Amino acid sequence: MADRRGEQARGLINFPAPSGTAAYRIEPVYGAPGERRRLEPRSSGSQMDFTEFLALGTPAIAEGAVLERVRRDPALALDPHILHGGLIYDAAGHARLGEIHRDYMGLARTAGLPLLIFTDTWRCSRRAVEASPFSGRQINEDHVRFLDELRDSFGDGAPIFIGGLLGPSGDAYRPEEGLTRPAAREFHRWQVEALAGAGIDFFHLATAPNVDEALGVADAMAQTRIPYVISFVIRRSGVVLDGTPLGEAMDRIESEAARAPAGYSVNCVHAAALESALEAVAATHPKAIERLLAFQGNTADREVEELDGSAELITEPPEVFAKNVKRVRDRFGLRFVGGCCGTDGGHIEALARKLSCEG
Repeated sequence: MADRRGEQARGLINFPAPSGTAAYRIEPVYGAPGERRRLEPRSSGSQMDFTEFLALGTPAIAEGAVLERVRRDPALALDPHILHGGLIYDAAGHARLGEIHRDYMGLARTAGLPLLIFTDTWRCSRRAVEASPFSGRQINEDHVRFLDELRDSFGDGAPIFIGGLLGPSGDAYRPEEGLTRPAAREFHRWQVEALAGAGIDFFHLATAPNVDEALGVADAMAQTRIPYVISFVIRRSGVVLDGTPLGEAMDRIESEAARAPAGYSVNCVHAAALESALEAVAATHPKAIERLLAFQGNTADREVEELDGSAELITEPPEVFAKNVKRVRDRFGLRFVGGCCGTDGGHIEALARKLSCEG
């Protein structure tokens, strides 16, 4: 059970539910629908910023799955437009998200490892939010505040960096649904500005299947002063789902974006698939390996087409997951590793144990 004492102490404000939806509640700090406020950059005390951290070359751990864990919780209902983005306005959803994120934060602190954690805003584009019952709310900003409060509750220790999470406009496994570069720049600009104004440590575009859309998002993120990371879904052959070799995708983004990303990541594939992919990439674009910062692995060693729309959650034992991910991390010099679909606190704990044993 999540610790609810903090919620009880602050009190939750009740708001009338939109027509056809369950009642939900929102914390006072998040404001009322339609309220616009000037957002001040967050203060993290003595914690270094993300750019300084990257310069140190220090390894870190990334969180595991959140969306897949709440998606399969029968007590929670996800919005069809923004998925788990609306759960912070529901008492049970708020508690569950807090429980999951606190678990990841606690595991990293216990292991003495820096942590990358992400806002639950993968589907919180302007179009999606306006189509949802939560239109008019500062939903991206609210998610940043939510994680910032959780982080503050852990006090001093190994740093915890908050990534403002964005996702593709369409299906993450269907590159043909991706936007053109100009359309993507405009589509994602609203969310980029909202996350930037809330004081994230870095942007994280996750599960990108299409290089054109990724470049448009890069254009929008590059207009801020905030570092950004682009995470692709790739095949075992070393290509992004739209067929672009990973090295060529990186070259294009770095040559065309106004400001290059801090690095790249791969997520939503199994460690064995990534290992095969990076072997192919190393043979044709060896410099691309050096630019790959992070990996968040699945627990299902299946092809993308097998996973798309699958009702079955395929998992593997935490120790097996941790061994596989660490092997790929060590072989290719990745800085940050964590989990994606199929993982939970047990998988991240096993991975954290393996990483902490190095120091």
